[in-house]
Amino acid sequence: MLSGEVGDGQLVAVQVAYIVYDAAGRLQSYNARVPEIFPAFAKQDMTGRTRDEIRDVLRQDDAFRKTIDDLKEHTAGDKLLSSDMGGFRFGEDGVFAIDDLPLPDGGVVTLIRDLSAKKRTMDAVARMDAALTKLAAEEAIYNGTKTRAYEIITEVACEALGASRTDIWLLNVDGTALYAQESYWQASAGHQDLGRVDEAACPALFQAIKTTKPSSILPVAEAPELEGFDLQMDTALPFQSVLLVPICRGPRAVGVVLVAEADCERIWTVSEISFVSYLSGLIIRMLEAHDRQVAEEGLRGFNEMLEARVKSRTQELEQAMETLKLAQDELIRAEKMASLGGLVAGVAHEINTPLGVALTSITHMAEELTGFERAVKSGSIKRSDLSGFMEAVAEGTMVAERNLERAAHLVRSFKMVAVDQTADDVRELDVGAYICEVVDSLKPTLRKKGVRVSADHKPGLIMRTAAGDLSHILTNLIMNAALHAFEDQSTGEKEISVRAKKMRGNVQLEVSDNGRGIAKEIRDKIFDPFFTTARNKGGSGFGLNIVYNTVYQKLRGTIALEEAEGGGARFIIKLPLEGTGV
Repeated sequence: MLSGEVGDGQLVAVQVAYIVYDAAGRLQSYNARVPEIFPAFAKQDMTGRTRDEIRDVLRQDDAFRKTIDDLKEHTAGDKLLSSDMGGFRFGEDGVFAIDDLPLPDGGVVTLIRDLSAKKRTMDAVARMDAALTKLAAEEAIYNGTKTRAYEIITEVACEALGASRTDIWLLNVDGTALYAQESYWQASAGHQDLGRVDEAACPALFQAIKTTKPSSILPVAEAPELEGFDLQMDTALPFQSVLLVPICRGPRAVGVVLVAEADCERIWTVSEISFVSYLSGLIIRMLEAHDRQVAEEGLRGFNEMLEARVKSRTQELEQAMETLKLAQDELIRAEKMASLGGLVAGVAHEINTPLGVALTSITHMAEELTGFERAVKSGSIKRSDLSGFMEAVAEGTMVAERNLERAAHLVRSFKMVAVDQTADDVRELDVGAYICEVVDSLKPTLRKKGVRVSADHKPGLIMRTAAGDLSHILTNLIMNAALHAFEDQSTGEKEISVRAKKMRGNVQLEVSDNGRGIAKEIRDKIFDPFFTTARNKGGSGFGLNIVYNTVYQKLRGTIALEEAEGGGARFIIKLPLEGTGV
């Protein structure tokens, strides 16, 4: 009997079965673990039989036949078995490593080690990795479509964890009641409609949620956290063990993800708890995206109301102009914040995938380390164990490092651009490097629209300007091109390019696209306030007007529109190298 640490720090017993053959190849002895793996040993005496005779007996069991044939093939020509050959399956889900060790008297001892737990752990990691990939491609989570997001998150949780049921509950404003958002039951593959749970009915549950820490509840029958929760438990699907992971916004819990197991008293592993915690974070991002969507709809409603008011009060010109001036200032602030909000959503969506992959890799390396420590403590470590461990760690480290570097680059780009857009500081900057940061911060949003953006610049082009204003100008022109230049275009490359160069004491910036271009009859109007070709889509008509005023009034430059090669549009901005910005 060997013992060691497996899983997430759980101490379990690990039995090694052994069979001893003499120099003539006949069975001499075996330990009590052998009949547990091979029931035929319990039914008849195998002592004195050869290895081939024993295998013929075992082969009579349909569940063992294919594996026995594989063993014969691997040992052809009196070749000894080795764990380097991989695992062999005996029974319904048992996986075993087999090693033949020569004895001094010419005999052989066959060691049979149970790898089933390790195989189940690896399968669980693979399922969670597949779930993260599936969630990363689910747009409902990132555009705030709550119903669909709740459905896919609960379904994926049950599938990845092999759980019986997953619920999502949200607290009301004062935290005295939980309202069910979604409940998916694996047995029926269906979503259930649940009601509400009041704090007075089960105070221990609310107390556990408000600690903001995950809770693994076992046994359920004695758990105060679920006392009073009985009305939510169907008699056909009782709980045997429950995992509660709070949904937190900052330091405050706003709900809980409940994962239940009906078949056994399950002990939830660290990797499983981390996975559900990640799902809780996705729910928060989805709720924030939903809030932004509601705010944007409110802004569109405000624009429509403003247009109707202007039309109905043409006779009160003086009063109307003052009202419009105030509204314009508000819209300018809203335009900047909406741009920053879109940037946040795009970067959050892009960061999700590399962080998820890195988390999975690190978790897998931790489990490999646990298995390796177990082998070291047992004294049965082999070269193959060490090689396998080093390969797993090297691969996991490479995957985690690559994905974390990708996430860090996105955060650096977003941080610089976001800070600049909320400040009016004048500073000296490398124009080429800065436009690359702006372009990188917009790529996640543009990628969803199928638009590719690139930056071309001369190195060492330094100017002193208000970086936030420069960022806002470039962002507005790029996003304006993405919105209008490729309307109704379903085929072909959609490309936007940003160029910077020095010309006679000025910096010349060009933002061009290969889209449908701007009609000649409206080119003289595009910088006018209120002019938009997307009124029915929520356009305010202030985007290019803000750009025009910023270039001329704040940066003391010029902006012009030309037709790009191939029929697209090209905006040319000239700014003085020194003294720009106010």
